[in-house]
Amino acid sequence: MQKWLFLILVWFGQAQAAEPIQLRVAQLGPADYRSIQQAINQLPANDQWGIIRIGPGVYPEKIYLTRDRVVLAGAGKDQTIIQVAELRANWLAQHPTDWGSAVVNINATDIALVQLTVRNHYGALTGDHRHQFAIRGFERASRIITADCAVLADGADTLSLWNKTDGMYYHHQCRFEGHTDMVCPRGWAFFSQSHFINHRRSATLWHDGELDSQQKLVVRDSVFEGIDGFLLGRRHYDAQFYLIHNEYSNNMADRAIFRVNYPDEPGRDQANQWGDRIYISQAEGSTALYPWLTDNLATHPQQLSADDITPRWAFEGRWDPEADLAQIQHWLESEP
Repeated sequence: MQKWLFLILVWFGQAQAAEPIQLRVAQLGPADYRSIQQAINQLPANDQWGIIRIGPGVYPEKIYLTRDRVVLAGAGKDQTIIQVAELRANWLAQHPTDWGSAVVNINATDIALVQLTVRNHYGALTGDHRHQFAIRGFERASRIITADCAVLADGADTLSLWNKTDGMYYHHQCRFEGHTDMVCPRGWAFFSQSHFINHRRSATLWHDGELDSQQKLVVRDSVFEGIDGFLLGRRHYDAQFYLIHNEYSNNMADRAIFRVNYPDEPGRDQANQWGDRIYISQAEGSTALYPWLTDNLATHPQQLSADDITPRWAFEGRWDPEADLAQIQHWLESEP
């Protein structure tokens, strides 16, 4: 009896400790802070989750996340907008690294962005559509979630989560817009029920999986659109793509995901240990837009079915982002 009482008390103490710290940011009315970054900076340096509830408005500020376990929760992606104009080349001309070149800069683990928009609008202001990050992840960026968000840039590399060693990223019910390589994860990434809109005749998807043969980019139950002749994807490094039950616009170019080569610069060619690994499963009753988009999942060495392609499978059981997102949603539905 005493043993069971002890276990209950331990469990109760852990449950109590798991309750997040919650702070409010708003441009008008009652709030703890007027700035998102000020709220982030006030979170204590401990293991508690911190939830920053952000009210409606356009927030013209860069975000720097170095503390683990932080949720940025907006009032809706059409209401809470974090927006800055920044060209990567301009930033690097004055700074030694990319840290700060994005609207949201992440060098932490267990970070979630929900119900908000992140936009880099440099291209819209200037007409220059070169690299301009909306979200940039650094060496420690892993277990990153975006849910019910819009991630937008008027140039290349909109969503750039670049922890190529052990980075894991989950994106659910989001809209992504940009130009070349607009979604370009390194490591493991899973996208579900999302919408990709490419504003350039260039690659929508890009993946770097050169350090581990199990690294992969999965997109399922999603929609691809863009200008006439936009490309689905490409790679420079070893990569692995899973395209499961997606819809593709009729104006997508008739070109499969391809490897970039540098015939005039052989030193730039990247590793190609495992060759092309592009696995496709069409939704039941759908017709492939092009022959290279027909089902080939049966050729996978593990003889997978579309139902096997889940987040837990993609992350090899090391992370269950759906459980984390359910917990975050529970916290958000409970008033602090």
